Amino acid sequence: MAQQHLDPTDPTARAVPGDALARYLRGQATEFLRALRLHRETGSGSGQNGTEDSVDAARALRHSARRISGSLHTFRPLLDADWSEEMRPELAWLSGTLALEHACAARLERLLLALHRLSGSAAFPAQSAASAVGGRVTGAG
Repeated sequence: MAQQHLDPTDPTARAVPGDALARYLRGQATEFLRALRLHRETGSGSGQNGTEDSVDAARALRHSARRISGSLHTFRPLLDADWSEEMRPELAWLSGTLALEHACAARLERLLLALHRLSGSAAFPAQSAASAVGGRVTGAG
């Protein structure tokens, strides 16, 4: 079988890097959508494991957005310049928003731990009665 050489003047030969980039971006978009679905499912953070899952989902979303944004910047010559330049600020905003969410969740956890220490409680409850019943406190007379 004869070895094939790619002719750089052949338009299909130039499509190979573009196809690889398209496959990569589709894969990253798929990962982003999976992380988004997981973030929606765990966003309320039901219990300690739900909170960890929510943090993991937000981290996966942020990483995906940064990888896509970096790819749009790096491979700008292969892409529609207007489209990629419109997407990058949106992805940067999303990444920043997710970083703020992570910082707020960490601050909330530290504040709750401090409140429990101040109240003299030995253990940190996994979930309050109010959040377990959708905001209604049970047993209040």
